[in-house]
Amino acid sequence: MTGLLGVVLVDRPFASKFRLTFWDLPMLCWCVVPVFSAIANTQGLVVGLRGAVYLALAWGVPYILGRIYFVDTKAQRLAARAFVMAGLAYVPICLLEVITGPQIYAALYGYEPYRWIGAHRYFGFRPIGLLEDGNQLGIWMATSALIAFGLWKLRASDRIVGIPIGAATGILLGTTLLCQSGGSILLLLGLIPVLVVSHRRMLRVVTLLLLLGIVGFACLRLGNVISLHKFVAHNTVADSAASLLRKAGRGSFGWRLSQDERYVDVALETPVLGSGQWDWWKGGSNRPWGLWMLAFGMYGAFGLLALESLQLLPVARVLSFSKARTSMDAHNLQRVFAAAILLSAIDSLLNSAVILPLLLLVGCLSATRLTTDELSSNENPRTQSNMLVTAGGR
Repeated sequence: MTGLLGVVLVDRPFASKFRLTFWDLPMLCWCVVPVFSAIANTQGLVVGLRGAVYLALAWGVPYILGRIYFVDTKAQRLAARAFVMAGLAYVPICLLEVITGPQIYAALYGYEPYRWIGAHRYFGFRPIGLLEDGNQLGIWMATSALIAFGLWKLRASDRIVGIPIGAATGILLGTTLLCQSGGSILLLLGLIPVLVVSHRRMLRVVTLLLLLGIVGFACLRLGNVISLHKFVAHNTVADSAASLLRKAGRGSFGWRLSQDERYVDVALETPVLGSGQWDWWKGGSNRPWGLWMLAFGMYGAFGLLALESLQLLPVARVLSFSKARTSMDAHNLQRVFAAAILLSAIDSLLNSAVILPLLLLVGCLSATRLTTDELSSNENPRTQSNMLVTAGGR
């Protein structure tokens, strides 16, 4: 709300120049789907508007800020540095809680229901910091480390708060490992190739495979084509692997998949616009675990399509433009942002949280890309200001 009021009250020229484009449709659909869902389920317009306002404030505002203000190379570099700085600020908290266990949230705010769930790890404890659980913190640190690695590898920044970018990258990578969140570590390692691959065609192939994997995963799960229980029960190798993971204390992967699988039939009862209710799984002992499944059950195929398009279209867009249309610095930064968004999108297949500040990066990738000639005009501050207003308007 503060960010929105700041734009409306202090910087009206930017707000008045903003115009919707095709790339804004996913966010628009995501914010209005509660209204259609509430009407379809006879819950009333007030209920729908309340849901729409919530999504507009929580998701729409950071997106709009990125869409308006982070459209040039300088601003995008600032955003990337901010993510790295936020990760570095969390390093002392992580190191402390690796030794003492999750203590800081409880000391400041009191009871934390997920405090000790999965806290005991191979080395000390898995930290939580000020988030809900260790999975969220693991993804946050992995995201910061991935962006730092991108800035270092692509030579987009030299220092962060006085720390050489190489050293900052090493610190964040090491802290991510100490957080001992297996999923975030695997995603971090798996997405580094998006930043390492220099051949443009190979980069497109790698990213296309990742995008198809995300979409295919959701489609196959919704169609009950993949049944974890049946696969493990009828496959000796899969059963042995599952048993090994459980003995090693890493059975959460299969558990999360089984949670979503358990509620597919319930979600398919209202497949188009969902049930409009956050607890659509109807009082089960647990709940679905993936954000994509929660969105489908609540807002149906319309909401799921909007959510996945919101995360994946900007990534695909970065790779669809020819290299000649943008400067190398701008292209490198946008590759870093695309990798960070992909990390969150893949994680949301198995977890119910998303890092909302990443929507600022989604917004900046959804803005009209600048040409090389426009970027070269940044040398003149007055020209840069005019150029930002124009780009934000487009």
